[in-house]
Amino acid sequence: MPDQDPTPNQSELASFGEELRREREIRGISLKEIADATKISKRFLEAIERNDHKTLPAPVFTRGFVREYARYLGLSSEEMVNRYNFAAVGDDRIEQSAHLERLTTPQAPLVPRKKAPPMSIPPAYARVDRNVYILILVVVALAGVSYWALKHRRESRAASEEHAAAEARTVTTPVPPKPSVVLAQPATATTASQTQPNQTEALLLSLEVNDRSVVVLEADGETVINDELRRGYHRTIEAKDRFRFRTIGNAAGISLTLNDKPVPPLGRNGQVLHDVVFDRESLQKMPER
Repeated sequence: MPDQDPTPNQSELASFGEELRREREIRGISLKEIADATKISKRFLEAIERNDHKTLPAPVFTRGFVREYARYLGLSSEEMVNRYNFAAVGDDRIEQSAHLERLTTPQAPLVPRKKAPPMSIPPAYARVDRNVYILILVVVALAGVSYWALKHRRESRAASEEHAAAEARTVTTPVPPKPSVVLAQPATATTASQTQPNQTEALLLSLEVNDRSVVVLEADGETVINDELRRGYHRTIEAKDRFRFRTIGNAAGISLTLNDKPVPPLGRNGQVLHDVVFDRESLQKMPER
């Protein structure tokens, strides 16, 4: 049986760019947003998705574009670069460009090697490793900082003791305490305080995945999830003020519980949501179990 040619065809090349475009659209990210963040021309990003190698620069630059593109989407940059290298092997334009570059690049002339001058013994200070000098400087700096901190601590302790002694010498006349008056508060105030949520209580969001979905979640402004979650995934996350879903790729694929209160369904199957926020006000509006 003849060996099959391992060189990829144009359909494999096209599937590489289509996969990048699909991952970008799932996350709801535009090419302009990637271009502004990575400083890559939008024209080159479109050429990568279309697999238009005539528009793209040399492969060494294109690999850097693919790496930054995949890293912004949260994908494995090295895996995507390897897939690009494998997909671009069969592109005749890249092979012809590399062959032309080898033909047109002038060879450097041979230059006779000059005879090295005789070695001389360096002075003593030059034979000492530079790291020794750096270590000495660091030790001196640490000693100076320690001396200053110890002196400041002693002065602060002496000032505190002197202040305490001055207060002990002062004779004060005790003042009888005033009778405290307890005013009865209306019942409505107690009822209102019981209905208000505890502002110091932490927010706990339980996330359970029922169907495959891309989720980008922030807790108090910090990204805690940026991945494609599969069925059966479960996690509980804590925040002080609020949660913000930057992207939910499949609204019907996840179920949420906020502080043991079930969150109503977010949307239908396959619906993509952006900027969905849950905070203490949202917790107050949710029905009890």
